[in-house]
Amino acid sequence: CPTFLIRRRWQQLKKMTKIYIDDSVHKRGKFVISGIIVTNENIENKISESLKSNGFDPENSEFKSGLSYRKYPKMLDVRNDLKNIISSVCKIGLVVLPIAERPNIGIETFKGLKQIIESNEFGKDIEIYVDQNYFRNVDTGIEYAKEIGLEIYELNLELDSKKFKGIQLADLVAHSCSTMLLEQLKIIDKKVKAGDNSGYEPDLEIELGFELWAGIRYNLLGEIDMERFETGDGFPMKMTEPYGLYISEFCDNELKKNAKERFGEIYMGCIH
Repeated sequence: CPTFLIRRRWQQLKKMTKIYIDDSVHKRGKFVISGIIVTNENIENKISESLKSNGFDPENSEFKSGLSYRKYPKMLDVRNDLKNIISSVCKIGLVVLPIAERPNIGIETFKGLKQIIESNEFGKDIEIYVDQNYFRNVDTGIEYAKEIGLEIYELNLELDSKKFKGIQLADLVAHSCSTMLLEQLKIIDKKVKAGDNSGYEPDLEIELGFELWAGIRYNLLGEIDMERFETGDGFPMKMTEPYGLYISEFCDNELKKNAKERFGEIYMGCIH
């Protein structure tokens, strides 16, 4: 198990930083989550290779969290590949907003994106890739980006995720984190088997939210609370606000509370 003794932000990237954004909408929980993927690696090729190796045409097929795995069973293998890409070369940010603000998802997500960029050390060479339906049109998005100071970065809006494949990773993150928040809100309660190489007995049933959390906790943007670690309870806790979590001001108190409890601090010690 790694020990977190040094406080540090994610080191400034030497290569061009690429940011991919997609959302997941949940009527039952009355919220929307925008997943933000940050990387400086060529993940486009990695995703294409996964699709191709699993029998899909990368030009005409894509991973979508809402796909039927019964109809497309090999997409489960693609999903596992994408999870490995995220864990190995990506960092994660999240924007949470109420479903009532879905018409303004572009504005709220850009507010969160600005906070996340300013709180980390990504440098100024940033390319941003945003899925379709975040703004009414590209001009609207560019205009708002200018209002809040995001126009200094290369903006690519209203994109087809088949062509800009990093968006598929953002889709997976948004969906996974939405499932975690639905569980936090006690809207779902699903168990899964721990499986091989989990550190637990393979047939042990664990909460789905725990399994998803365990897979992304190291990749969420944040900083270790060293004061708490050294002089408090001794637990290595990563604080994600403002580095990797933005909760819209329009969220009601219940949604804010549950989003903070689920994503606001992440235990980084051993879980086995």
